[in-house]
Amino acid sequence: MKQPPPELAERLWEVSDRFLALGSDVKVDELAEMSGVPRATIYYYFSGKDDVMAFLLTQKVQRASVVVAQAAARSGTVAERLSDVFRAMLHQMADHPALCTRLLCWMTTPTAEQLVLEAQGSLMAPVRALFDAGQASGELAAIDPIDATTAVMGALSMVAMRHTVNGDFDPDEIAADLIPRLLDGLRLSPSASVAPHRAKSRDRR
Repeated sequence: MKQPPPELAERLWEVSDRFLALGSDVKVDELAEMSGVPRATIYYYFSGKDDVMAFLLTQKVQRASVVVAQAAARSGTVAERLSDVFRAMLHQMADHPALCTRLLCWMTTPTAEQLVLEAQGSLMAPVRALFDAGQASGELAAIDPIDATTAVMGALSMVAMRHTVNGDFDPDEIAADLIPRLLDGLRLSPSASVAPHRAKSRDRR
C-alpha cells in the first residue's frame, strides 16, 4: 500500500463505516461509487479491497487512540480517568460501528498483524498505564496490567458489538450500567441492597 494523500484519506474516511458495513463481499467499485474517488486512483494506492479495509480500520484505531489518550490524561483519580476512558471508547464505537462489528473479526485474519500491533501500541497503552498507576498507588487491585487492559477493553468491545447489532446502542446508558461494575466488581457486599436494573426493558436477544 502506498500512503494516500490527506485529501484522499479523508474522503475514504468519510464513507468508511458505510463501506466496512458491507462486509467481506464488498468491492472496490462500491467504495469508488460511495466516495466519488475514481477506481483507478484507489488501485494506484491500494492493491485491493483487503488493503483498503486494513487502511480504514487502522485509521479508526489511530483516531480512537487520540480520544482514549485525551481521556486518560484528564485530571482526577485513576478510577475517574478509567471511567472517562471507558465512556470515550463506548462513544467512539457508537459513532463508528465498524470499530466493534468489523475490527474484532478483522483481527483474526492473517493480514491483520500490523493493525493488532497498532491497537496494542496506541489504543491500549494509555489504559495499561492507568492500571499500572492505580496499582502503584494502591487504588486498584494487583492484577497483570496487560490482562486487565485486555479484559476490560474486550468486554467493552463485545458489549458494543451486541448493542450495535441489536440497534439499541446508547453509550451513556451502557456506561452508567457497566463502568461501575468494571471498576468495582460484580459481587455485591453483604450489606448492599439490590437496585432494580435500569435496562430490564431493553431487548435481551
